[in-house]
Amino acid sequence: MKEKINELSMDLKTIESFSKGWSRHSEFLKLYPFRKNPILIDKLTSERVFDPGKQSPEYFFYWIEHALKPLGHLGIGSSSTWENAKNNIDKLKALLKIAVDESLAVSEKVDAPWGDIKGFGSDKHIAKKIIFCYYPKKVIPIFKTDHLEHFVRKIGFNYRLMAQEKYKKNYDALSTGQKFEFLNELLFNYKGQIDEFKKWDNALFSGFLYKTYPNVVKGFSGT
Repeated sequence: MKEKINELSMDLKTIESFSKGWSRHSEFLKLYPFRKNPILIDKLTSERVFDPGKQSPEYFFYWIEHALKPLGHLGIGSSSTWENAKNNIDKLKALLKIAVDESLAVSEKVDAPWGDIKGFGSDKHIAKKIIFCYYPKKVIPIFKTDHLEHFVRKIGFNYRLMAQEKYKKNYDALSTGQKFEFLNELLFNYKGQIDEFKKWDNALFSGFLYKTYPNVVKGFSGT
């Protein structure tokens, strides 16, 4: 483990990539400061949601999919996903307000009706990325449930038994949001036990997990 930690700490290319990612994240928050000022969500236009025709780097989903990729990868198969959001802007605005609602738990944010926009449902990867972008200290940027399960299993947590003890029901009966919040909780628990990890931000920590425990889940793409 020490060797893996030192290897990543000395990987200047990776460290630089994360550093640039955080720099771009600061730019994103200046353009879309929805957590700080949720009322601005109402001023979001269709063109600012998705407008690739102008080759503008400023539309919202350019940042979520491309500019902030170093902090957490999304595998979006088609731009039609963003077109769907653009064409359902009122639904998107309602969901963004939920994503930055300080009164809601992470699980509640994920379990909001993102599936009302085609391509945003299923495992809620897009919702999780958006939530991470506004709560980078509360969320580890690993968006696939099976990846999270793989990592907590590899570091030694019996997450199914622990979920049964916490929720008093079978792990498989948990909602997508509950699984995401719970598995994040376990990873934060592990991160807090090792001094080197305490110094790392959550994106670097997720990078460590992908480098240390790769190629086990089918379709692993990393961050």
